[in-house]
Amino acid sequence: MSTWVKLAAALAVLGAAPALAAERSPEQVVKDHVASMKTADVDAVMADYADDTVVITPPGLVPTQQPAAGPGVYSGKANARKVFVVLTGKDSIGGIRAMETTVEPLGADVALLHWMQFRGTPQQVSGIDVFVVRGGKIAVQDIILDTAKP
Repeated sequence: MSTWVKLAAALAVLGAAPALAAERSPEQVVKDHVASMKTADVDAVMADYADDTVVITPPGLVPTQQPAAGPGVYSGKANARKVFVVLTGKDSIGGIRAMETTVEPLGADVALLHWMQFRGTPQQVSGIDVFVVRGGKIAVQDIILDTAKP
């Protein structure tokens, strides 16, 4: 095989890599996100987020939230990282690793993540995260806690 053919093949493969990443369905992006969360690797978690992502959290999820009242709104990847530092930190990672999840695709760019931690215990908590995925990256995530008690 000539050097030029090998070079062309290598460039084609390298050029296809970003396209393949963009082709992940919202369902697959969310599944990859959950897997990264369970490793507590914040860099791996953040790799699935768009630079201009918006993450919305329940009040008080991030202790440094400003303003302290109401939901947290974290615009941009650097601000969103604050959420995942908390969720993958030593006080939360046990619940994340034991979390039961199902992903429900909704259309071309939306998926719901149904989750539950500590099933059947007094610490049981559940919710739904709404993800909007564009170009293989999470553009918006809204974390919604289920406030109904079992």
